[in-house]
Amino acid sequence: MKRKNKKELRLQYMLPAAIHEEQAKLPLVLLPLAPLEWHGPHLALGVDPINAEKTSLAVADQVGGVVHPTLYMGTERERPSEILLSLGYSEDDYVVGMDHPEAKGLVNSYYYPEGLFAMTLRAHIEQFIRHGYRYIFIINGHGAVNHNEVLSRLCKEFSNSGCGCQVAYSISMPDEELEKGLLAHAGMEETSLMMYYDQSYVDLNALPEMNIPLTYKDYSIVDGGGFVGKPGEGFAVPPELDPRTKSSAELGKKLFEATVDDLADKVRNIFKIQE
Repeated sequence: MKRKNKKELRLQYMLPAAIHEEQAKLPLVLLPLAPLEWHGPHLALGVDPINAEKTSLAVADQVGGVVHPTLYMGTERERPSEILLSLGYSEDDYVVGMDHPEAKGLVNSYYYPEGLFAMTLRAHIEQFIRHGYRYIFIINGHGAVNHNEVLSRLCKEFSNSGCGCQVAYSISMPDEELEKGLLAHAGMEETSLMMYYDQSYVDLNALPEMNIPLTYKDYSIVDGGGFVGKPGEGFAVPPELDPRTKSSAELGKKLFEATVDDLADKVRNIFKIQE
């Protein structure tokens, strides 16, 4: 995963002449974005921004442009009653995002108020425009509904504002997974990605023995069905999706490469960039 022998495209490490050269070739800036978020006791807190950043750098290697430093920011809301019931709570419980109050070893996520997140992201986009970038692509590692609504709204606004730029975003997961609409949280996919990036980001020994189910409330590990009214038995991750046995660096590599190819194609298609 090291960028040995790769051209430097991380904006913070580039010299001015290199920045001007890349912008003259392609006025594209990629912004990796996601909050520090609790992903159970077995994963690093930075799963989402790590994934967004790694993906952004690989997309830039394929397409061109530069990569702005990762924005460690995002928002979440309290869970609505239908999702609370699907996660094994009562409809009157109060749970924000993935910060399940009873989770073992919980470290609360760094969620920001929606308005502050929107203002901060707006300021970043305005800076990119001021610096002459015509194509702005946000690579987002976080799946919260209200978080993505902020991204969608700002992309539409700026792209139709007459500023001479286009702004778009995508989640940093493969299209095939997104189309299923069943993305898990801290499950085998994200665990596999972290294994591929760096084994030190994962500690499966922090999870219980295999005879103990990974209940949503106790570990904040939730398969896709748990978010859409199709929870596993006992409100726990089903065996066929259990990150303790189904995760691997090989699966992570496959997911990562598929994501990069999908996003590179999106960037080219949205901004009409020739290969």
